[in-house]
Parts: sequence; structure tokens; C-alpha cells
Amino acid sequence: MVFSEILQRFVDQRPIAVMTRIVLEKQFSDQFFDTVFEETAQEQFTRELAFSTCAKIMAQVTLGNAPSVHAAFVKDQENMAASAVSLYAKLKNVEPRVCEELVRRSAADLTAVVGFLEKRKEPVPGYRLRIVDGNVLAASEHRLKELRGSKTAAMPGLTLAVYDYATGLISDLVACEDGQASERRLFPELLGRIQPRDLVMTDRNFCTAQTLTGLSERKAAFLIRYHAGLSLTPEGSVKKGGRCRTGTVSEQNVRLKCGFQCRAITITRDKPLKAGGNEVVLLTNLPRKKASARRLADLYLQRWSIEEAFRQLTEYLSCEVRTLGYPKAALFAFSLAVLGYNTLTCVKAALAAAQSDKSEEWSAYYLAWEVKSTFEGMLIAVPPAEWAAFGTMSNEALAKVLHEIAQGVNHAHYAKHKRGPKKSVEDKRRKSYHVSTAKVLDKRKLRKTKAAAS
Repeated sequence: MVFSEILQRFVDQRPIAVMTRIVLEKQFSDQFFDTVFEETAQEQFTRELAFSTCAKIMAQVTLGNAPSVHAAFVKDQENMAASAVSLYAKLKNVEPRVCEELVRRSAADLTAVVGFLEKRKEPVPGYRLRIVDGNVLAASEHRLKELRGSKTAAMPGLTLAVYDYATGLISDLVACEDGQASERRLFPELLGRIQPRDLVMTDRNFCTAQTLTGLSERKAAFLIRYHAGLSLTPEGSVKKGGRCRTGTVSEQNVRLKCGFQCRAITITRDKPLKAGGNEVVLLTNLPRKKASARRLADLYLQRWSIEEAFRQLTEYLSCEVRTLGYPKAALFAFSLAVLGYNTLTCVKAALAAAQSDKSEEWSAYYLAWEVKSTFEGMLIAVPPAEWAAFGTMSNEALAKVLHEIAQGVNHAHYAKHKRGPKKSVEDKRRKSYHVSTAKVLDKRKLRKTKAAAS
């Protein structure tokens, strides 16, 4: 593809920033945000302030181009059709279902783009591996009147995310305003989005009879770590399964109280667990002919892929904005950070496809650093009209452009540097107490209702 002289300079010297901006032109378009808002929001509506304007202001914070919402507003104040008060009022009332739909629709587009570039093979043929985990948003500053002077941590929200192994994208999200809610309580909402032939892998927090039977009824498979609260009855003999990466493996058929049957895979670790003991038990309904016990024991180690995604969201993108005390605004910021993470994942897929001979991994840190350091200057130097063409491209055409640029990237500038094993350090942190910001706001609303009635 032929670029203008100015854009070509950025392609030559800062290719990652250009690739990111190209994907964002499709991901962060005004039409995308406003369409999702109009079709999903039930309580909010548009007057003078478009939802896309709010999204672009918040995106500057989550992508690291502005330190706060107010700083982003001041920078674009001459282009704003509303006041800062109106902006904050809209942000603090963004409905969680809008956040969820933003992630789902953007991930669907990028899944198609990654499909034309570089997808990993599914570890169990015929099944789509989807890793599920919860993420509690970090405590916010005590800006609400009810929290001032309090020493408790103010928890602005909780999310349940779905990580697709083949694409590396976070493809789905359940957003909850109650920061003290149980992750397990959110799973039924996610269950309705699970498709047949999905292989759901998650930790023991979700190991309940309701979860296991619910997934099976949807013709999905599961690989879940056993929780001691679930009663199991062994059936048949124990079969040896050889060795996995962390220890020896055995398996046995088990039955739940409700009559549901599955396989129990026991890993006897070479090294003890941090919490004590050396056994890890996994439950699965995958048939043995599809995956052996040893294979599934090794596969469960991939569950940390989603933990790594959360770490990158926190360290490389500002998914947790401490100044946002209102839960809905905090969840909106997190969802936009997920869009940013998926954008970088798409860029990494283009790099992997264009330079498949490179054995070292691409560093998310260096990719994100280039975007943060170059992005604003590139937007000033390159006219908006030059980016507009990328927003209307088909997914296949967009993949070809990314592949073309990725071929010229110097891998040495963005290679991941491996470090040695971490030394174990005793955790001396004091136990902290926290409070759900959503519950504090509910109490405020109740007081106002009682005062109005009296």
C-alpha cells in the first residue's frame, strides 16, 4: 500500500504506533461507539453530548495519552459541545451492558482480522479453548463524600472476562458494579453466551454442580480445578497417566450428588503448593479419546494466560483509573482498556505472521511503550483524512495492510527479554478492609428517597 510522505516516515521509524492507529481507526470509530450505545443503552440517551465523544475522552486516559479525564477534557475543550459537568454525569452512568457489548462486538471484528493473520492451533481438536477468570478493579481514591476520611479501600467494580486461546483476544466480559460480589455469582450470566464445542477452563472458584451441569447441558466441555466444597463419589479404579510438566498424573471417574459423571485428574506435584499440600485435582467431561489426563494436566497451566492479560491491562494500559470513584465510569474505563489490549494483540498477530521465523516472543511492554510515546505526535503530524480510509476497510484488507507493515519491523527493537526465576518472598502486607462503592451509592440513594418521602 502507498502511504503519504509523512505517514511513510512513521511507518519506517515507528511502525507499531502506525499499526495500532490503523486498528484503532476501525475499533474506536464514532459510528461504532454511537451504534452500540443506541442499540444497547436502556436508561441513557443522547442530547448534546455523543457517546463517542465520551469514549474518546476516556480512551485518552486508558491508552496513556492523558493522566486524567479532566486533563483529556481540557485538551479537547474547544471541540466539546458540552461542559465538564455533563461529561462526568454521562461517564458515571454508562450502563454495564454497554461496556459488555463494546467488548463483544469489537472482539468479533478483530477475531476475523486475526483469522487472516496468525491463529494458534486449538490444543484439543474440535474444541475452542476459552479461559474464564474474574478481575476485581483496584481501589479508587476516596472522592465520594461518604468515603472521605475512611481507611477502607473503595472497590469500584468487578469483571468476569473470557480469553480466547487461539486468537489471544479477550472476547467477552461480564461487568458488575458491586466490587464485593462473588465471581461465582456472575457465571450464570456468562453461561448463556457459551457455545457448543467450547472448552471452558477456569479455577476452583467456579467449581459448582450448577456450573458443571450447565456447561454440559450447553454441549460445552470444561476443565475446572476441583473445589473441596463439591462432594464427589469415586467410581472404578484409579488409572495412571504418566508425568506432566509439574508432577505425576492419575485419573478416576467420579459422580456428583446430582448424578452427573465426569473425570477427575489428580496431579501429584513435585513441589508443594504455596497453600500447602502437593495435589491438584481437575474435573473434566472431555472423553479420553479426545484428550488424555496428562495432556489436560499440561493444558491447565495455560490458565495463567488470562492472568498475564490482566497484568498487561494494569501495567501497560491504564485499565484501573484510581480517580474514577463511580463504579460505572470505572467499568467503562476497563472495557476501553480491553479494546486497547485486543488492538495490541491484533498487532502482535500481524508481527507473528509476517516474521514467523523469529523464535523470541514480542514484548507487550515495548509495543505499548512505543504507542504511548509516539501516538499523540503522530496524530498531530498526519491529517485525520489519511486514517479514515482504514476505518472502512474489510477485515481481510486490513489484515493485508498490517502484514505489509509488519514485514519491515526490526524484531530486535521489540523482543521480549527473559529473566531468571523469581525468588520467593514472604508476604508481609497487612490485611486490608474494603467496601463496595456501589453499596455506598445505594445507601445514598435510599437516604435521599426517605428524605423526599418525609
